[in-house]
Amino acid sequence: MRGRWLFAAIFAGVVTALTILFEGFANALLTPYSALARTETQITEIRWFNYTSKDGWQSAQFIVPDRNTTQSAGRSKLRLYDVHIAKMFEISRFLCDRDRTSAGYNWSYGADNGNIDMGSFKISCNLARSTAATYGLGKPKITVIRRNFNQKNGRPSVAVEKYSIPTLNVAKNLVVQWRNFVQKFPPIPNNLGTNQANTRFPVSNIVRQIKGKTRVPVFLPSILPLSDTQQLDFDVQAGSHGYIVEMYLGKGCRGGACSFGTIEAKKNEPFSPPSQLPRDTYRSIELAGGMRGTYFQNCGNYCISYVEWQRLGVLYRVSIKNGRQSEVVRIANSALQVGQR
Repeated sequence: MRGRWLFAAIFAGVVTALTILFEGFANALLTPYSALARTETQITEIRWFNYTSKDGWQSAQFIVPDRNTTQSAGRSKLRLYDVHIAKMFEISRFLCDRDRTSAGYNWSYGADNGNIDMGSFKISCNLARSTAATYGLGKPKITVIRRNFNQKNGRPSVAVEKYSIPTLNVAKNLVVQWRNFVQKFPPIPNNLGTNQANTRFPVSNIVRQIKGKTRVPVFLPSILPLSDTQQLDFDVQAGSHGYIVEMYLGKGCRGGACSFGTIEAKKNEPFSPPSQLPRDTYRSIELAGGMRGTYFQNCGNYCISYVEWQRLGVLYRVSIKNGRQSEVVRIANSALQVGQR
């Protein structure tokens, strides 16, 4: 009797094992190959500005650490760029179905931790859904999103949330189709490319007002990301432990409305601490020559973008009112590339 029960148990175990093995094999045959699912991409930050707008569009940021987005994404024939665009479509489709109120999402895409502005992509809910229907959706992946929103009392707040978002199934026979689609879906430029007009910084004039008054090494840029039609005025202050150059748009105009930004240096000053304000940004970046720096943005009546770096016990800082990270980084890099004045 005992032998009969033992045989039955062994037989049942073998049947169960074969069943699991067969089901796994069948699922492998039935599940479409997803190039994206096999590619783990690094993401610095995904930020969703969940604010109500009149036209129904909401803003989002997609920041990645990769400097060269044309590199191959793992073993697939996709570039990192193709995978990043796919991720924006996946998130847009998910949020469109989740909220059912938005017309779509206007994505700001930044590479090299935000130092390189890749342009903007407007993905409507209709386009996101039709794209998902074309390629199909695969296994969900956990996606971390920093959501900015207003509380019921109108005060700004932020929440770091995790969403389980299905990935686009870019199968083997659809990889080329997806790359062709991405090529026909170009970014909207933010007028920050290499062909942007630059205003020459009046180096010799500013240096004359600083040299002899300070004991810290002087670093000043050669250019500013402005068109020739935008006139700047300057106030310069210098002392033994540093200097500050305040820049204003318009001759003789002062005050917050006319402020453009600052260039400053302070001896024995630490990096600015991370802000706890919900609309702010704070992250480490790499500047020209491999110099480690910090980018952060504080938002009140205006959003001020800053870049800081330290050299020989001196904190150097560049700021722009309502500026993009790529703009303020260009000013900092210009100063570093030229070297000490």
